[in-house]
This record gives sequence, C-alpha cells and structure tokens, in this order.
Amino acid sequence: MIRLKSKTKIKNELAIMAGAGTIAFVFDRLSKIWALSHLTQGQMMPFLPGLLQFNLTMNTGAAFSLGRGNAPLMTAIACLYTAGFLVWGLTRVYKAERPAVLERIGAGLIIGASCGNLYERFVQGQVTDFLEFSFFSFPIFNVADALIDTGVVLIIIQFLFLDGKSKNAS
Repeated sequence: MIRLKSKTKIKNELAIMAGAGTIAFVFDRLSKIWALSHLTQGQMMPFLPGLLQFNLTMNTGAAFSLGRGNAPLMTAIACLYTAGFLVWGLTRVYKAERPAVLERIGAGLIIGASCGNLYERFVQGQVTDFLEFSFFSFPIFNVADALIDTGVVLIIIQFLFLDGKSKNAS
C-alpha cells in the first residue's frame, strides 16, 4: 500500500533539494569568478601542496575534455542531463515512500552544480576549470565537477546503506 506524503513533507524535501542546489550553484559561481580574476592560464599555483594546485584552463568539452571543440553539442547534452536529473529528483520527492535526506542533498548538489557549468556554457561557450591534483595525472576540474561527484556518492550511500535499513525498520 502506497501512502501519500503530506504537503509539509514534500515541501521540506523540496527545500532540502533546492537549498543544496542553490548552495552548489553559488559556491561554483563564486569559485569560478575568483579563478578568472586571480589565476592566469598556463601558470600553476600551489593550493594544497602535494595534493591540489590551481591550473586555469577553459574547457569546451565535457568531463575529461570529451567532446572538446564541440561546444554546441556538449551544451545540448548538458541541458538534457540537467533536465533529466531534475525530473528524476522531483519524481523521487513526490513518489518515494520515505524521505531520503542524503538523496535529496545529492540530487540538489548535482542539479545546482550542473546549472553552474551550464551557465558558463551559455555565457562563455566554455567552462572554467582550475583544480588539478598534483600527485597524479587527472583532468583539470572545477568546484561544480567535485560537487556533482559528491552528489552521486551521497545518492549511492542512500541507496546502498540507508534505504535498506529504513525499510527493514518498518
């Protein structure tokens, strides 16, 4: 038997998702504004020695620079991805039987951070990347990319470790 959620529970879950999304978007935008005003392309600057350094680049592609040089296609794919995740997140809020805080926070982070990258794609035609691991070779990324990964991890934790426990408790 499926129980309908109260409007208050739905509003609370939407507020969690929207709050996480807003924080992700703002944090991403502020970090990119800082990077563009304080870093120079081609000049590396230590941040956390032995772990992370700043290295400003502009990326017209997607993750790992896939699709580099094809900004319109990458923007269209990013729009579809973001819209799809937004629909998924809203559907989960309205249809999931139990509240799942980590899932809502994760979905919000993914949506807000994706919107941060989309904003740049529409305004600049490319995304500002400036974070680089200094201890191994990995593509340069930005705060939005890190927050998207964090959101995915939170959703996985919710599904693998917390949903089963809450279902067994009832």
